[in-house]
Amino acid sequence: MKNNFLKYLFIFTAIVVLGHACLKKKQFSVSPSIEYKDFIPYTDESADLKILFDDGDGDIGVSQTDSTVSLFTTYYYFDTISQKYRAFLKTSPNDTLRNNYVVRFASDPYKGKTINGEISFRIQQFRHSKKIKKIKYVIYLEDRAGHRSNTITTPELLVQ
Repeated sequence: MKNNFLKYLFIFTAIVVLGHACLKKKQFSVSPSIEYKDFIPYTDESADLKILFDDGDGDIGVSQTDSTVSLFTTYYYFDTISQKYRAFLKTSPNDTLRNNYVVRFASDPYKGKTINGEISFRIQQFRHSKKIKKIKYVIYLEDRAGHRSNTITTPELLVQ
């Protein structure tokens, strides 16, 4: 009985060790990858938009003194006349509805290492009129090396 137990224990251990050795670690691209997480609107017409990211070489974000834009968003609203989403782009340079953001990190201990996490940013005016009830955002991210992430579109966001 003891021999059978040891035999099965050895086989089980061998299978676990071999299975673990065969598993490949997930390899991340040097180009960042992003994914939509959440949209939180506030009564003052501002909102927090949250995205998840991963990057194979850890070069997302700039120092506190750098002002290089690295996160790009385009605002779309549902046009009830055409029944389609339309980009709302102002021609003035103070366009608050098409926003670009600077992503900052306090230090750079991750350079050359795989990183992932969440970026949350505040949109000061998330729609051009309170009459607009359906919106979307198209977002992409660039790292310090100029690698561009995938472009994502938020799901339809219903706001009051």
